[in-house]
Amino acid sequence: MGSITVLSDESRGIAFDDIMEQLENWMEGEDSHESPKSGWDTTRYCIIDYQESGQAVSASNAIRAFMPDVPLLIVTDFQSMIRKRHLQQITGAGPMKMFLWDVQHPQQMASEMRKWLESVNRQNLSQEHGNARAK
Repeated sequence: MGSITVLSDESRGIAFDDIMEQLENWMEGEDSHESPKSGWDTTRYCIIDYQESGQAVSASNAIRAFMPDVPLLIVTDFQSMIRKRHLQQITGAGPMKMFLWDVQHPQQMASEMRKWLESVNRQNLSQEHGNARAK
């Protein structure tokens, strides 16, 4: 398991292996100072890709039960019934974002995910700097 964990019913047919390879290569450069870990210890972000809203909420809450601050990217599409109101049912304190999957533009997902990861990293760094100054 890498630093990005994907939970999916695979109904959308998203090529997560290709996307994860691109993102993991980018993240290796960002995280070169970290020591290697294995298993769930390495999970820093989680992608939830279930067509049915109940499954997406359940999977998100299962992850957040063990890692309440892990950032979640919830994949949805125009046929899915996952809406912002479902995000309110997800526990934990970490950031969440919905991503609208477009089968016509699959390459957009890696680009949008990278932007989101950069945004989450900037938020984490600013919080760490704020906590360091408070000490």
